[in-house]
Amino acid sequence: MRQVLSQFLRIKAERVRNIMAMFMMLGGPHIFVACQSDEPVARPYAYARAILPPVQPAQYRGNCIPVTFEYNAAANPVCLDPSELPQHSSKSSSNDPQWMNLSYPSLGAQWHLSYHPIEGVRYEDGRQVERRDALAVLMAETQRMTFKHTLKATAIEEELILNPEHKVYGTLYVVGGDAASQTQFYITDSVKHYLRGSLYFEVSPNGDSLQPYIAYLLKDMRRILETLRW
Repeated sequence: MRQVLSQFLRIKAERVRNIMAMFMMLGGPHIFVACQSDEPVARPYAYARAILPPVQPAQYRGNCIPVTFEYNAAANPVCLDPSELPQHSSKSSSNDPQWMNLSYPSLGAQWHLSYHPIEGVRYEDGRQVERRDALAVLMAETQRMTFKHTLKATAIEEELILNPEHKVYGTLYVVGGDAASQTQFYITDSVKHYLRGSLYFEVSPNGDSLQPYIAYLLKDMRRILETLRW
């Protein structure tokens, strides 16, 4: 019995030595270090890689609103029927505002654009605004719409738009943080035309995860504003 037990222990010891030798050949002493328990380390939160459509220039020729500009063909211009909008008034005229969207189906985003003839500006109760006050009323409304996002915004940067050659003046607002609309703008010739725009996504606003898409769409809008003609 002792002889059998001794032979069994000798075989086990030989197997252990063989396994140890194999470990040393494969990883050396580092393989044992890897087995040591370390304190857990938090990894940075990451988002899925943004897949952005290629930019393909196209020309908008005033089908919905009376302006022309160069835009990215990844977007679809969509005319909106004023009668279906909450701002619609039963007293329609040629001086009423006109609306359109630049929709990016692959990004779940839209630029909402509204064109306002300065001559036809009205107060909320329907009263006509005097022409000398119309531009100030439109600009005040745009600023109100932009700065209502300050509760969620971490910053609001303003970029002046100045194109005297083509009479295009205005301001582009870039809103940081988790605001519902990350970008707003207005442009005007200060006499006849006024165009307002805002960017919206079809998801809950998250400034960090949406940042690549915002940068892409903001570049598109800057190109539109550079090439816009009344």
